[in-house]
Amino acid sequence: MARRKLQEINAGSMADIAFLLLIFFLVTTTMESMYGVSRKLPPPPDPTQKPPIVKERNILEILINRNDQLMIEEHPATFKEIKGEVIKHVTNFGKDPRYAVSPEKAVVNITHDRGTSYKTYISVYNEILSAYNEIRNQEAMQKYGKPFDQLTPAQQDEIKKKYPQIVAEATPKTQ
Repeated sequence: MARRKLQEINAGSMADIAFLLLIFFLVTTTMESMYGVSRKLPPPPDPTQKPPIVKERNILEILINRNDQLMIEEHPATFKEIKGEVIKHVTNFGKDPRYAVSPEKAVVNITHDRGTSYKTYISVYNEILSAYNEIRNQEAMQKYGKPFDQLTPAQQDEIKKKYPQIVAEATPKTQ
């Protein structure tokens, strides 16, 4: 009895096809980042212009150390306290000497250490932005009877002018 020789399948091009599929999926797949702050940066300062002098009363100092611990105006604080302190600072209108004279002059300054985690920094920044959003929303409801995001661009600009969002970031400290 003669045995027939089995035909072999040529698998030489299978590796090429696998690599092509791998490259295809790598190229067509998108990766989204989870964190980030979308901000339009101001234009570079004019080198001939002197920086404005800001009174210490108008600055709310928020410090984040390398252990992700917070201090607001040299007092230990929690994330929940940031929003309330920013609202008090911006809407003070000169009543309390510990806070800003007016919303136009109110500055929130974030100082952090190089060891501060990105997550903590973003959380603090989000609390500050949330405070400004709440302030502007309250003003919109009081003045126009609508939430801030439902106002016309001109109305929004008017409220933004009354409550400008001035957040300064100090150079990270190394320790």
